[in-house]
Amino acid sequence: MCRHRGFTLVELLVALAIFAIIAGFAYRGLDAMLQSRVALEQESRKWRDTSVFVGRIGRDISAALARPVRGESGTRLAALSSAIESTGSMDGLALTRSGSPLQENALAAPQRIAYRLRDATIERLTWYGVDAAPREDPTAVVVLRSVSALNFRFLDARGEWQGAWGLPGNPDAVLPAAVEVTLQLASGERIVRLFDLPRSGP
Repeated sequence: MCRHRGFTLVELLVALAIFAIIAGFAYRGLDAMLQSRVALEQESRKWRDTSVFVGRIGRDISAALARPVRGESGTRLAALSSAIESTGSMDGLALTRSGSPLQENALAAPQRIAYRLRDATIERLTWYGVDAAPREDPTAVVVLRSVSALNFRFLDARGEWQGAWGLPGNPDAVLPAAVEVTLQLASGERIVRLFDLPRSGP
């Protein structure tokens, strides 16, 4: 008679144990790969958003106009100031900038904009007109998140850096020669950028 020999119970248990060990290693490797992929995507998104913000504020600063404005309270404000006349925030960067010549709507006219840090996010404020109407609230748009600090310095005509510029009471302050923007991300990175301003004179 022909006898067929199969696996014993011990052999099956050993095979299952080996399979479980291999599956565990495979799962850990797959999990580590997925976590690395998520971390890489987050890092890429962080630097992409930072680059977009730096480019945007650079374009705004390079389009600055030496035109004083009237704030919400009716007081005259400097064309570029480190003080923002807006409820909830006074520190930041406010400036008058030229509109886009490629637009045929309100964006073609001069604009009053500002940047401020609020609740770990940078907001870009936009007023409807260059001169704010009484009790007018600007439109705030979040342009960058996860930020721990946003600081500005201003280069005067003598080549010296100032921590404040165009404060209330000095509405006729000329534009600085340059603006230094220092950005501190919540993850610890520090980015410093220097932007020249257009000359207002010959």
